[in-house]
Amino acid sequence: MPAPAYAVAFEHHDTHLRAHVTGPEDTLEVSLAYWTEIAAECALHDVRRLLVVEDLGTKATRADTREMVGVLAGIGFARLCIAYVDRLDDDDVVAHGELHARHAGLTARAFRSEAIALDWLLDCELPPPPG
Repeated sequence: MPAPAYAVAFEHHDTHLRAHVTGPEDTLEVSLAYWTEIAAECALHDVRRLLVVEDLGTKATRADTREMVGVLAGIGFARLCIAYVDRLDDDDVVAHGELHARHAGLTARAFRSEAIALDWLLDCELPPPPG
């Protein structure tokens, strides 16, 4: 099976890590791959605030979003503040993702605007380290 088609560009800032994800389609396989790559970068650089800007060519589904959020806490994201920007996904999918993120113990919000996402991220109260 070929690797999912996507690319992640990282920008390290004093206050946060910005991850810009691009690719032709938004599938569960693509999401799993890029979030795993982002988790490794966060662990390597001890990132506590993460801005993810997703520019994929198709929309996520509610089912894929729910499954993906369930994975995130288990791969190191419970100790971060996460601002997620997706201008394409439907509002109900975004709201569904935020709800499941809260239930999974994540400190995360979804936004349409990168500027508003960054404002929230920089003011986000960091969650305590797990354990």
